[in-house]
Amino acid sequence: MTDIENLIKRLKMIAHPEGGHFSESFRDENNNVSLIYYMLKKNEWSHWHRLTKNEILHFYKGDPMTIYISKDGIDFTSVTLGENNNFHLVVEANNWFAMQSKGDYSLIGCTVAPGFDYADFELAAKDWKPKNFSVNNSKN
Repeated sequence: MTDIENLIKRLKMIAHPEGGHFSESFRDENNNVSLIYYMLKKNEWSHWHRLTKNEILHFYKGDPMTIYISKDGIDFTSVTLGENNNFHLVVEANNWFAMQSKGDYSLIGCTVAPGFDYADFELAAKDWKPKNFSVNNSKN
């Protein structure tokens, strides 16, 4: 078993609808906050999605992860967690975003307050991306 497979097993991660793997690690009894582990392996993408709540991403382990964000569905910006002292990022509510590991794998945490609910989650259509999105070797 590889280190990546061992980590997925140890954290009890399962496939996420947007791509990658996740497991919920905390949710308080009043649903004021929730926290998950989220992992992308090499060549995996987190498909474009958005939440109606802010989401805080925290870099934990592995290779840096690039986060692509689009406020308007036309232009985008990118931030890489795990390099240049970028270890957390707030993705503001209603912004489209997608993620990709820059190496073998990236493990991050995702915090949502109030707690995450799939009713607050929108997954873009399969072939959707911001109009001006272009990344070398992009599969998104």
